[in-house]
Amino acid sequence: MLLYFLQLIGLLVAGYALGKVINLVTLITKEFTEPIVCTLEDPDSTAPVPCPSIFDAPTKALSCIVPAYNEEDRLSSTLDEALAYLQRRRDRQGPQFTYEVIIVDDGSTDGTARVAQGYVRRYGLDTVRLLRVSSNRGKGHAVKRGMLVSRGEYCLLMDADGATRFADLEKLEAGLERVMQPGFSRSPRPSPSAAPTTATSPSSASSGGPSQQGPLGVAYGSRAHLHKDAIVKRSRLRNFLTRGFHVLVYLVAGGRVRDTQCGFKLFTRRSAAILFSNQRLQRWCFDVELLYLAEQLGIPVTEVFVNWTEIPGSKIRFTSIILMALELAVLKIAYQVMGSWAIHSEVMLAKKAT
Repeated sequence: MLLYFLQLIGLLVAGYALGKVINLVTLITKEFTEPIVCTLEDPDSTAPVPCPSIFDAPTKALSCIVPAYNEEDRLSSTLDEALAYLQRRRDRQGPQFTYEVIIVDDGSTDGTARVAQGYVRRYGLDTVRLLRVSSNRGKGHAVKRGMLVSRGEYCLLMDADGATRFADLEKLEAGLERVMQPGFSRSPRPSPSAAPTTATSPSSASSGGPSQQGPLGVAYGSRAHLHKDAIVKRSRLRNFLTRGFHVLVYLVAGGRVRDTQCGFKLFTRRSAAILFSNQRLQRWCFDVELLYLAEQLGIPVTEVFVNWTEIPGSKIRFTSIILMALELAVLKIAYQVMGSWAIHSEVMLAKKAT
């Protein structure tokens, strides 16, 4: 009798959890098709700033996307380091090395926007841009929206906390150079119940937008080489939860990247256009979704070790790991079980963008 009762309780709990996951899939799907308002802002003008599209031809060598939510205290040091490096590199390489830094204010309630506006005034709207999200949606959403208005031939994701040394960009570039390829290595795998979609070949891509005329590749910055030191410093519970999260990542996206969550990643423009236009997750696990999408599309990914320092003020909590696990369940169910999230080809995405 007790065993029967426990089984019944287990089924009820499993049903409740599955219902929550399905509701979350539905909500994320709606937010994917009905995105909220984001605006590029000129602090010295009330006139709207036109938003470029990642499907346009690049007009910069590099775009640096900085998602920021309540980062008033940490943003300045990160931007100072990044902009000083970029200026030194421009002095070294010449005027052909052009760049932009896009700060995406994810509905902050502190002075993040004010700090960003100061940098826009100091460096000019063409070099530093502030993209305002009308309400907080999460890091994944902020990164996506910043990438979709970027103008760079290469697009860098960098966290606002400055935990990674910015000069390690050159390590990412070297790693990306080793794996880049001109076209897809295979067609995407269709979802079980979704209409098949095919990635465009280099020849068919010529009929689409300019962003489809470029190499494919992604470099994930990684702290995996610091794993042993991190284990010593963390509590047993934190280590247990972290290991559990890595197991879930392996089940969803495979094991070719050991550290998916480091906030330092470099994309070719064409890869960024395809991956971020398909991205749906808006908070913690968008990095894993990007890896999953790259695997399905045959976009090459490399893992590059970078220098990393833990910065006070981290927003990751024990509960965050639980929420990340929930997002991974959503990812698995929506793409592979329900088949409700289709992976769109780049020609289809380019037409949608216009």
